[in-house]
Amino acid sequence: MMFQSILYNTWLSIRKNRVRSMMAGFGIAWGIFILIIFLGIGNGFKDGVMEMFNAYAQKSLFVYGGTASIPTNRVNENAQILFEDVIIPQIKNRYHCIDNCSPETALRSVAISYKNRRIFTHITGVNPDYFKIKNLEISSGETFCQLDNINRRNLAVIGDGIEQVLFEHYSGVGKHINLNGVTYEVIGIISSDNLMSVQERNAIYIPIEAYFADFKTERDVDSFCLSLDSNADVSDLEKDLRGYLAYKYGFDVYDDQALYIANIESQTKSFESLFTGLEFLIWIIGACMLLSGIISICNVMLIVVKERTNEIGIRKAVGATSNSIIHMIMTESILITTISGIFGAVLGGLIVLLADRLILPSLNTSIISSVGINLTVTVFALIILCISGIVAGLFPALKASQVAPIDAIRYENRG
Repeated sequence: MMFQSILYNTWLSIRKNRVRSMMAGFGIAWGIFILIIFLGIGNGFKDGVMEMFNAYAQKSLFVYGGTASIPTNRVNENAQILFEDVIIPQIKNRYHCIDNCSPETALRSVAISYKNRRIFTHITGVNPDYFKIKNLEISSGETFCQLDNINRRNLAVIGDGIEQVLFEHYSGVGKHINLNGVTYEVIGIISSDNLMSVQERNAIYIPIEAYFADFKTERDVDSFCLSLDSNADVSDLEKDLRGYLAYKYGFDVYDDQALYIANIESQTKSFESLFTGLEFLIWIIGACMLLSGIISICNVMLIVVKERTNEIGIRKAVGATSNSIIHMIMTESILITTISGIFGAVLGGLIVLLADRLILPSLNTSIISSVGINLTVTVFALIILCISGIVAGLFPALKASQVAPIDAIRYENRG
């Protein structure tokens, strides 16, 4: 009964000074609102980027030949580093932990035509392992096999962007397209449902042997990629592979411009560390805003105590204990804090929900997979709010409990 009385009187006090209470709670509401918004967008961005990297085989390396910047007795400065196509089976035989390995060489600005439609894009020669390494999703049709590659069959796997342009609303599988005057049959369509595969929208992949037969006489490539078994140490293989290629092609092993190796596992870990740091920064920002709100509420409650000195003195004169006065002030502080926090959480949740259902789909981007509310974070934030209310009201409550009836009379006479 006593608690209900305190709660009722507290509510009356808040209603009486609603503008002041709203100003006091604004900092708390804003802090929770920003925390939920930032974490919702941040987690969505993190999930989107992680999906991009997960699109590749995690234990994979992408090796690119560059231009030598350090002259050696075998390679001049500015010499281009190219790999013979036979390097692929040699590397696979040298490192038994390699599951898949594919060369990659591209021809730019190729005229692609179907009936009266014509576009310019690049074509890339690869072997069947390439699709496994990059985990490319085939929305319709299939990829070419090793036998197709050996037999130099004129087959093409194209991106869904190419399909839309050339065939409009019809499937491209089974159709024949013209690549710089050479006819190829489309056997598969690549889906571009994440950011990493967006670059595949306008890609055309053909068997590497057909590529050498129709478009390039020199059997060399400027890049290749490989994936390893689950027990392999990617970093160790990367170091050993760099040394092996430097020895074989004569460039300096420390020349990063001559050879670039993208380690997907290492890059994924780097991004995970980056997002962990960003999440920590968001929590720091949210904590600072909450601290500002706590200070604001503390100041307001001190004003409340000063304004209610007469009331507090009268209460104590008729038998109210110091504990009951503390409970009264603390309850008001906790109530303002909790109501403000819930308001900020609900508003932030609505904004996040609106962004996920309406705004994000219209952006047509996969860099942010989804924007969601982290219930664990929300509950934890509300618990912190209750603690914040106690902290914000503690000093004013203790100050109020020390008010003596005689002080109240003096304060009233001065007023």
